[in-house]
Amino acid sequence: MYKKELDSLLNKPNSLPRAYLLYGASEFYVSHYGSKIAKILAQDQEVQRFYFEECDMNQIYTLLSQNSLFGDKSFLLLRLDKKLDKKTCEKLLGALANNMENALIIEFHASSAKSSTQYMQDCRAFVASFKSPKISVAEVRFFEPSLSECMQILQERTKELNIALKTEDLRYILELQNNNIAIALKELEKFCIGVDSGGIKQIESQNVRFLSEGVASFSVEELNCAIMEKKPFLKILQTIYEEGIDEMSLIREVERFFYQLFLFFSYIKTKGAPNVAEILGFSPPRHIVERQSRYCISLKEQDYAKIFEVLNQWHMDCMSGKSKNGITTLIKIQAMLR
Repeated sequence: MYKKELDSLLNKPNSLPRAYLLYGASEFYVSHYGSKIAKILAQDQEVQRFYFEECDMNQIYTLLSQNSLFGDKSFLLLRLDKKLDKKTCEKLLGALANNMENALIIEFHASSAKSSTQYMQDCRAFVASFKSPKISVAEVRFFEPSLSECMQILQERTKELNIALKTEDLRYILELQNNNIAIALKELEKFCIGVDSGGIKQIESQNVRFLSEGVASFSVEELNCAIMEKKPFLKILQTIYEEGIDEMSLIREVERFFYQLFLFFSYIKTKGAPNVAEILGFSPPRHIVERQSRYCISLKEQDYAKIFEVLNQWHMDCMSGKSKNGITTLIKIQAMLR
């Protein structure tokens, strides 16, 4: 099913499936709906979360096999970037079928070590395995949110925060964050100072401009450039952290930067002079094209493979709740430059 069908399903909380597989192009939606479904199913009870290598399937099976008559209900949320095989799916869903008070939600995220085509192949295989003749299972594919969906999400969040912003100001925040809805949602939290539970705080347009633009002295783009030019970057990274950037958002921006470099590298290697419209699908300013063309040849093909490997490890460590290791990762990457 798709997002629209899932939304309709979630409006009927008394007849919800107990097993979910969430996947697709939008990492934000996969995480967002994973948490949303868990909250609806568990209500005030604890949701147990297991991320990537922490997911011991024998432990998951034991928890799903737990009878609620003798203990607490098990609401499990798994965050994976490797598909489960058919035998494991049958085992987990079989345990759940015998203990329908429990629930299983799986967020299947793309690994940065695989292409989007490989990820979707894994998704199709995972969906084919994640079935049961005994219980209803919901598998949901998400696409990147449209502009109207992003605006709706932002408006819903302002209500939760007891703040009010004009539609054009919400649109401004979203555009300033390159339409990254996850970062835009974090931006809204800046406007909560002075908000009390008894009323709604109206945020004026000039305050939106000041708080959105006037805080950052360094950007992730400057960080990436410093790394590629073999300049000191620790002060830039420290300032970015101090300004409250979400670790996962930082990782995504660094991953995106090196993925674009690899696209330039691959195109130049196979076709010669870069055609940026073919490479990126749009035309950025000329100085950026020239910079990317220069940067991309600072690395060899095997260097890109190693970079995506260390970025993937950073990504997994962050998703697992481990301490920040951005400095170590970025030092490793800078050391690979010629």
